[in-house]
Amino acid sequence: VDEIINHYGKKFHVFASHDPTNPTGRGGVAIVINRRLILVDKPKTYEIIPGRALLLQVTIHKKDKLNILAVYAPNVSGSNGSENAQCWQDVKTYFDTRPNAPKPDIMLGDHNMVEAGLLDQIPAHDDPEEASSALDDLKILLKLRDGWRMTYPNERTFTSMQPASGSQSRIDRIYVTDPLLETAREWKIRESGIPNADHSLASVQITSEEAPRIGKGRWRIPDYVIKDKDFLSYIREQGIKAVQKLRVLTLRTQTNNAQTIWHALKKKVAHKAKERAKWIVPGLTRKLNETQLELDRTLNDIELTEAQKTERAQKLKLEVTGLEQARLQKIQNDG
Repeated sequence: VDEIINHYGKKFHVFASHDPTNPTGRGGVAIVINRRLILVDKPKTYEIIPGRALLLQVTIHKKDKLNILAVYAPNVSGSNGSENAQCWQDVKTYFDTRPNAPKPDIMLGDHNMVEAGLLDQIPAHDDPEEASSALDDLKILLKLRDGWRMTYPNERTFTSMQPASGSQSRIDRIYVTDPLLETAREWKIRESGIPNADHSLASVQITSEEAPRIGKGRWRIPDYVIKDKDFLSYIREQGIKAVQKLRVLTLRTQTNNAQTIWHALKKKVAHKAKERAKWIVPGLTRKLNETQLELDRTLNDIELTEAQKTERAQKLKLEVTGLEQARLQKIQNDG
């Protein structure tokens, strides 16, 4: 944590809790706030279970408070979910015995178990009931819902894979309260692109209830088009022509003046940029999107057996991971 703060302290707030007996060997949970996106005022942390459960309270828009609970639950082992269940019971006990403690608006992290084995694991199987029941009790107390599953009630997408067996599961989840669920959009599960990371990212965008609904913003030329030699050559050619028209312009009219010449140039450049974008979408991005779509189709194909899905999905998942890592590496190199 100290090293991250030393290098990136101007960009991020980092709040962390480590395992008290083996701080570098197991457990450990952290919440990172991007300073460029959120102005954090008077942050408070509550270490509910050291190295396992950390609650952060921050004051944001119009002095509203946002409470985020990050959890890294123990693994379940076969039919034994006692340690995982105990984690949820300890978190519940914390809030039961502290009625004035801030309740989480968001609970997220690696839960190391699934609630619906048929949809959330491949090959499909249920995790120990004691673990899922303990989590259910906590969710009821805190009034939390699985936002991704509420948005996609029947889809199968996973966040973790065991390379040896090819089995996959959605053990990384984000739970939110109903008021936040109403303002949440773009629930996604995607590759992190971080080398050696064994989990995908679960993400969501949440807007203030008072914030206006906005679109995608004004169009801009993609970075990969700006670097295209053919596009740059076209800009130069059209720019020279526009300058020549301006130099010989003597009589200004409603249809022939500096503003209309400039406007026509901009329209030509924008049209060419969109045209080139269709041809030069980065190969990695195109391949990544195609492979991800194939993975989604495989996981939700009712004509395939679980064994067939597991085998095909393992190969596609590894390919998606590799492509995302290569894409991010290329972005870093180009930058």
